[in-house]
Amino acid sequence: MNLSFDDMINDTVTLVKKDGTVVKEGIKAQVSKGSIITFDASLPIEPGDHFVRIQQSGLAEDYIVVDPGYMSGIGGRAGIPNHFQSKVRRSDAPIAPPSKIINNIHGPNARVNINSTDNSTNTSITIQPLEVASLIEKIKPHLSSLPDDTRTQMQVPIELLEAEIRSGNPKSSVLVEGSKSMKMIAEGAAGNLVAAGIGAMIGPMLGG
Repeated sequence: MNLSFDDMINDTVTLVKKDGTVVKEGIKAQVSKGSIITFDASLPIEPGDHFVRIQQSGLAEDYIVVDPGYMSGIGGRAGIPNHFQSKVRRSDAPIAPPSKIINNIHGPNARVNINSTDNSTNTSITIQPLEVASLIEKIKPHLSSLPDDTRTQMQVPIELLEAEIRSGNPKSSVLVEGSKSMKMIAEGAAGNLVAAGIGAMIGPMLGG
């Protein structure tokens, strides 16, 4: 089976060097907790560099590269090209003067929240049954590429979610918890590209 990564690479980031130099904008990437994956193997990623992702609101998320994580591709049926699985950590402020980054990032009201009060509030997560059903259908073709234990664990919340959807009156709280469980299981399979992709697919639905 030839894997398609189109459904997994759903973020766009900018690579910024330590001194604030913008290397490249519009990089297709997959952003998940502690990791950013990109198939642009030509990028000169070094420890201490920054990946910046602009939210729909215009706020910028800044990630510091801890380990570039260059990975050689895998041939055969998997057909995974050379790529980066960069280990990153969130930062409230880039190392370089923020103006250097802001001036090179385009988008409506783009800005970085640096050393300022975060006035955002936490809201409850509500997801729709059709959204969950669609996500499960996207995930299923990739389950065979997961480690055996991860695949077995993933089947539990998938079956729970499918049963809840079929019930005719699915509870949003159950859909949320089942989706969170799938995301945690995927994130637990450290170093597996497909698992990281599944986690990144679930993240936006849960608000992060």
